[in-house]
Amino acid sequence: MFNETRLFDETTYSSFHGSIFTLSNAWDKFIDIDDYKDRPINYLEIGAYHGANAISVAHSYGLHPDSKLHLIDPWEDYSEYPEYKGKQEENYAKFINNIETSGVKNKMVVHRGHSKDKVPTFQDEYFDIIYIDGNHEPEAVLEDAVLSFRKLKHDGIMIFDDYGWGSPDLTQRGIDAFVSGYYKQIATTAKSASQLFARKR
Repeated sequence: MFNETRLFDETTYSSFHGSIFTLSNAWDKFIDIDDYKDRPINYLEIGAYHGANAISVAHSYGLHPDSKLHLIDPWEDYSEYPEYKGKQEENYAKFINNIETSGVKNKMVVHRGHSKDKVPTFQDEYFDIIYIDGNHEPEAVLEDAVLSFRKLKHDGIMIFDDYGWGSPDLTQRGIDAFVSGYYKQIATTAKSASQLFARKR
């Protein structure tokens, strides 16, 4: 299974600037890395921020040299997040620096813009893993999930971050609404302390 120390060696994060939150080493209890180690994957991340999680995926589930990681983020001010006001160009610059120095830049495809505009441009059943960590308002999470689920392969996995963040009336409400509405198309779900995993039938 996945070795956590692999994500934090000097080569991987020595030049990293910015915040490092939950990384893909937290997924190993729910997603067996051995299922992905010998094949390329297509991966989608909504809400890339400084790029820490995407880099960890490239060094784990996306280890195959032909893997492609698509990252969507507008890096612009949101009224829902006043703490980031006026800081988004700095955040974007940190992200670009981190991707450039990650050693896995060739696997990354950056889509700067809103998920509601970018996700529909992908072909259906294209992604093996989709990670949703964008706007945490319930209606935004629900919209991201609905738009993205069509793009997920059968037996693919969708991961929601910050389940229970803020209060049950925020991110969790949007995630629960999706799981309830799409229950016929979801084979299994699993929860960690702050993330929910859903496998598509």
